[in-house]
Amino acid sequence: MEVSGKHRLPLPPQQAWNALNSTRMLRACIPGCVELEARGEGRFEVVQELSVAAHRTRFSSELRLEDVDPPHSYVLRFSGNGGQGGFGIGHALIALQPDDDGTLLNYRGEVEVGGRLAQLGRGHVEDALKTLIDEFFARFERVLRGEHPAPRSVGERVWRLLPAWVWGSVLLVVVFLLYIGAHRSLR
Repeated sequence: MEVSGKHRLPLPPQQAWNALNSTRMLRACIPGCVELEARGEGRFEVVQELSVAAHRTRFSSELRLEDVDPPHSYVLRFSGNGGQGGFGIGHALIALQPDDDGTLLNYRGEVEVGGRLAQLGRGHVEDALKTLIDEFFARFERVLRGEHPAPRSVGERVWRLLPAWVWGSVLLVVVFLLYIGAHRSLR
């Protein structure tokens, strides 16, 4: 499927370029980012926890920058694998243009998904992609304003990783133990 869009960044092109290639900035802005490591030569390894149409999946991805022309453009190639959750591969041309006192970022590319992701249907996948892209740029602007997104707590990460039936089972066990404890203390 094809993806395209544009976002206005409140920075001159060189500063926008630097921010878009900063591991600190990417770590703060990539939705669901749990880990991000620069591997040199325009390569990054990313681990994300994502939820698409109620399917929570941990993706391990590689991002590669190619045809790099600082601070004007590059091709972003990506491949991500979420195990049984599916996979995604693709590429996008990212172009930065001066725009008044900021930068206009244009992107155009293609994405292919497989596995469970493909079973969700094109509409769900397109909506999820749009949401992820919009969230990235919303976070990007918050970080630029000094409003760093709060890191998720370990408890929240665990809560989101486990399916609802696990938490339901735990809740039933806790209620049962409280019930037994209350009745024993009444004796």
